[in-house]
Amino acid sequence: MSSGRLNKKFRSFAFYLAVGYLTVYVVSTGALFFLNRHFITKTVRKFDRQDAFAESEELKDILNQNANGNWLAEEVSIERYPPSTIFFVRVLSTNGLVEYSAIRPVGVDLHEWRIRTPKAGEPLPSVGWSELYLKPIRRHMQIFTSLLNDGRTLQVGKSSFLEVDQKSMSARYLLLSMALSTLLSFASGVIMMLLTLRPINRITASMTQIIESSAFEKGASPVESSIAELDTLGRLFTVMTEKYANLIKAMRETMDNVAHDFRTPLARIRGAAELALHDDAASPGLAETLADIIEDCDRVQLQLQNLMDTREMESGFVKLNVQPFSLTQVVDEIIDLYLVLAEEKQQTLKADFPTDDIVIEGDRQRIARAFANLVDNALKYTPKGGCVDVTCKAQTDAVVIRVSDNGIGIPAEEQNLIWQRLFRGRQARETEKGLGLGLNIVQVIIAAHGGSVILESATGKGTTFTVTLPRTPKPPLA
Repeated sequence: MSSGRLNKKFRSFAFYLAVGYLTVYVVSTGALFFLNRHFITKTVRKFDRQDAFAESEELKDILNQNANGNWLAEEVSIERYPPSTIFFVRVLSTNGLVEYSAIRPVGVDLHEWRIRTPKAGEPLPSVGWSELYLKPIRRHMQIFTSLLNDGRTLQVGKSSFLEVDQKSMSARYLLLSMALSTLLSFASGVIMMLLTLRPINRITASMTQIIESSAFEKGASPVESSIAELDTLGRLFTVMTEKYANLIKAMRETMDNVAHDFRTPLARIRGAAELALHDDAASPGLAETLADIIEDCDRVQLQLQNLMDTREMESGFVKLNVQPFSLTQVVDEIIDLYLVLAEEKQQTLKADFPTDDIVIEGDRQRIARAFANLVDNALKYTPKGGCVDVTCKAQTDAVVIRVSDNGIGIPAEEQNLIWQRLFRGRQARETEKGLGLGLNIVQVIIAAHGGSVILESATGKGTTFTVTLPRTPKPPLA
């Protein structure tokens, strides 16, 4: 997968949705786990402190009555604590030495609690609660310290295995819940992606198809969704494309009607001007004006005919007059026709064709019209002293013709729009007059013969149109 496609995947809505689900799940699970551990720790240690305090009060009363602590070991041994519970008691003298101590179970090694050697000036343990971490067994012991009537110190400590056991159980349940939650989160994420992305993908596909095919007059198919907001978006998108399609249809039909209806009045105006021009009584100024009227009428009639022909070819109902003909002869005739215009603009127009005659099948008149439009555009938008080259390369099943110039070029942002009817770029509008039908006619004619037109251009560096025509047109209808 290329870096561009990979970057597109990482920027997709599905990726952000999956990452969002995973992030929320990880954060909430981690927070729940730590809160649970904190709750277990607080609860278990609270129970240990309650037991240690109760034992301390009981032993304190007995020691105040009987100072001899030899019975402590026996008293601790009869306590019914689970084997996993650590319980100890010790009595410190007024100078901090251990007088009596007892630990249960017996196997637990707490040597530093059996023997205490205080340093000089070191105070006795303070009265109240303290906590000791037993590193070898990773347990926390809760210790309660109190004073006896004779000044000695009593310390009672307790640490149950309940904290470790509960934390271990919590970790196991957490792993199990993580596995189940991951599956459920993945399933819900897939369902949400299908529900949310399906209508969005359909809208995107419809828009892409309309833009790439330039079929703006067809509209888009309805897009429905079980999510109310996306369903509303789909309906609005459908309504918008339908209104846009109707608008384009109305505009094209209006233009077609105008082109059709204007032909007769233009013919009458031209006929009247031509009749008046042949009148010997017409003054030189009037004759010049009449000649200009005739020329303008011819130009407008040509543009209207181009508009009607383009519409007919786009409709798909115009049959091509397919016959074998010499493409070399057609191009030579076009070059001869435009040599006068090139000389007037001090331009160089030349053709480079193979010596052998190139014969193809097609509608000779329309193909000649297509190449005439390409050469005409090249000469129009090439400045004085420029050069226009027409080259041809014959292949087994096709012919490739290139029309190149070193003119003003076409900006990159306009290159996908030049094939549309009536579109004219900014530089083209400033340089020459026209309706923007030439390249649309070229594309329709070449496509009707099963060929293709490729544009290569850069602003200020010229333009090259590469036309590929099959020797036999496919399909035979425009």
